[in-house]
Amino acid sequence: MRPMDPAKPHSAAEDFELLTRAHKGDALAARLLVMRLSTPAHRLAWRMLGDRALAEDVVQEGLEKLFRIQQYQGDARLSTYFHTLVSRLCLDRLRALDPVRFEAELTPGAEDPDPGPDPEQAASQLEQVSAVQRAIQRLAPRQRMAVALWAYHDFSVADIAHALQIERNAADQLLHRAKARLKLTLESEHAA
Repeated sequence: MRPMDPAKPHSAAEDFELLTRAHKGDALAARLLVMRLSTPAHRLAWRMLGDRALAEDVVQEGLEKLFRIQQYQGDARLSTYFHTLVSRLCLDRLRALDPVRFEAELTPGAEDPDPGPDPEQAASQLEQVSAVQRAIQRLAPRQRMAVALWAYHDFSVADIAHALQIERNAADQLLHRAKARLKLTLESEHAA
C-alpha cells in the first residue's frame, strides 16, 4: 500500500480505504484521518458554536463516532460525511445550550486576518471579520449552519440540505433568508 499524504486531495475510495484500515486497528490510517478531518471540522464547529472548547469537544465526539460506528459507505468524500456528522453534533449542542450564550461577542483576534504591512488596514479587516462573525452568531442555529457550510466550506445547496436533513428547496430558502438577515444585520451595525 502506498503512503497517503494528508495535505493532498484524495478520493472517496482513498477515504474509504483509510477508514477501513483504521477500523481494523491501523493506527497510521487513523492518524492520517484525524490529520485530514480535524482542522476543517474544528473551523466549522467553532464558527457554529462560537467557543473553541465546545468546538474541540464536538470534533472529538465526531471522531469517536466515526471510528466507532461503521456507517460510512464510501459513496461521497469522507470529509463531506464528517462535516455532516459534526454539523449535526453542533446543532444538538446549540439546541441544548441557552441561546443567550451565543449573543456575546467573540474574543477580538480569535481569527485574525493576515495583518499585511498596513496596521490600519489590518485593524479594519479584523473589525470586518469580527462584525461578520458577530452577525453569524446572531442567526438562528439552522441559518448559522447553512451559512457556515456555504461560506466557509463551499457546500452546495444540495450538500447543505443533506447535512441538515431537509429538502433542497428548504435549504435554498434557509440560505437565502440567512444571507438576507446577515446583510440587514451588517448594514444596521455599519449605520450605527
